[in-house]
Amino acid sequence: RGTMSSFKNREKVFQKTHRERGQPSSRKKFGLLEKHKDYVLRAKSYHKKKAALKALHEKARNRNPDEFYFKMVNTKLTDGKHVSNQPEEEYTEEQLQLMKTQDLKYIQMKLASEEKKVERLHQKLHLTDEAGTQNSHLLFVDSDEESDVIEESTGASTSSDIKNEFSSGISGYREMNQRLIRSRQLKRMAQRMQLQKHLLKKKERRIKIPGGDGIPVTYKWFQERKR
Repeated sequence: RGTMSSFKNREKVFQKTHRERGQPSSRKKFGLLEKHKDYVLRAKSYHKKKAALKALHEKARNRNPDEFYFKMVNTKLTDGKHVSNQPEEEYTEEQLQLMKTQDLKYIQMKLASEEKKVERLHQKLHLTDEAGTQNSHLLFVDSDEESDVIEESTGASTSSDIKNEFSSGISGYREMNQRLIRSRQLKRMAQRMQLQKHLLKKKERRIKIPGGDGIPVTYKWFQERKR
């Protein structure tokens, strides 16, 4: 059986490759001639759409005629998309200020949490750096057994321990960098939300200072005497 299969494979090597003909020059006006691989793609797409339509027809046949959803009444079809007929809910100034305050408090809480984590990481890495700068004494050994004995007796760190400490230090600095970036983003977000909260108070007198060339728009409030 093995010899027959190898003989057939050898025949296939010397077999002539039959190519599909191109579009004749007399039919160039009809475009490129479809090859077999093009037909396979077209057939797969056709059968996929046919199966989807069949499943939709089956779903429509098995639908309960008594079912009702409020979206049937509250929406209308515009350009093939369902659009809600209900007007958007309008909030008063007091409600908007309350929502902004709640969002701002949440952002400030997350910012304080991130800053605490950054400070904790900074202290941990600072202690690691100090431990790594202690005075050291080189010990030369002739075999691995002697190094194990010396390590147990003196507590000296081997090259593998040093590598582990180095890799953990790198990962710690990377984490601290990511948390610093996140804390800066949260700080900018809190400042932006604080500004929006102040802008909701329409009674306060302020001046809008236009920006440009990468400088954001700023506002200046007048000092008011409190009674």
